[in-house]
Amino acid sequence: MNIDTKIEEQCLSPRPVETIPHSVYESAAAHVKRQILGMDMPRVALLCGKGLQGTFDRLEGSIVSIPFTEIPGFVSSTVMTTTTGRLVFGEVSGCNVVCIVGRCHYYEGYSMKQVTFPIRVLSLLGVKTLIVTSAVSGIASDLDLGDIVVVKDHISLPTLAGLNPLIGPNMAQLGPRLPSMYNSYTFALRKLAFMVFLGAEDLQKKGVRLREAVLCFTTGPSSETRAECLALRSLGADVLGTSTVPEVIVAHHAGLDVLCLGLVTSVIARGAEPSAEDAARAALAGTPQPRPHVTAVDDDILARKDSVKKGGQRPVDLNVLIQRIVSRI
Repeated sequence: MNIDTKIEEQCLSPRPVETIPHSVYESAAAHVKRQILGMDMPRVALLCGKGLQGTFDRLEGSIVSIPFTEIPGFVSSTVMTTTTGRLVFGEVSGCNVVCIVGRCHYYEGYSMKQVTFPIRVLSLLGVKTLIVTSAVSGIASDLDLGDIVVVKDHISLPTLAGLNPLIGPNMAQLGPRLPSMYNSYTFALRKLAFMVFLGAEDLQKKGVRLREAVLCFTTGPSSETRAECLALRSLGADVLGTSTVPEVIVAHHAGLDVLCLGLVTSVIARGAEPSAEDAARAALAGTPQPRPHVTAVDDDILARKDSVKKGGQRPVDLNVLIQRIVSRI
């Protein structure tokens, strides 16, 4: 074999990518089935964001909790320090559900396939609907702390740049080779969310606001700069988040209906950035210097305990809304 042939073969070879064999997904699904033997398989899965896990705290009926450490192929989040990730099976308003508690993020060092592994396993178990909750940062001018958004579409810069959980050999058992991402967020579920909300006088009296929004996925863990936020806003993004989109892509690939609800826990890129030159000229002239304009509100409302401050009770309100939506699916 001459050197030209070797170079040609190297050029034709796929680049190395992580591939999880289908047998690993099947092993994980089989393990979960054994743990919930005798229970009806849930058709609805709830992916609980950090600080938004109140739904699984209120599960009814026979409850089975399976730690990620016991399920083949599952990885544990390095963000959670007080408890371990797990699948929790139970009922919400008489509907069998499974809660994914302790999601993993790409920024923790895991691959996209590891992050989305639980979604594929649940699709093999027969789950047909995925409801995702997530903390997001608001960059649209009409969003405020504590607002709840119904995600209608997303912008995924990592995906556009080649960081897609579907890269690699496709497994026909899990979904098509070239899936369309149009309508990834099921219209009927988004409509149902608004119908439930508009009929919930108690939530509206408490000042809960529900808005549709476009979510922009960034990898994190560092937050975006002001210039980046303004650029993303010009692209049509309303909120930012470091999770959700990889799981949604895999869920849509597997044919699941998807509803994503985000809680605005911070708002950023508001007001004009102060000019350092103007401040310097004012200082040299001895004139009053302009006060810096507050351009961000970084207040972790998820960390509050029984707070009456703006948005402090919204995690509870969000879980009430989710319970009522699940009861009508």
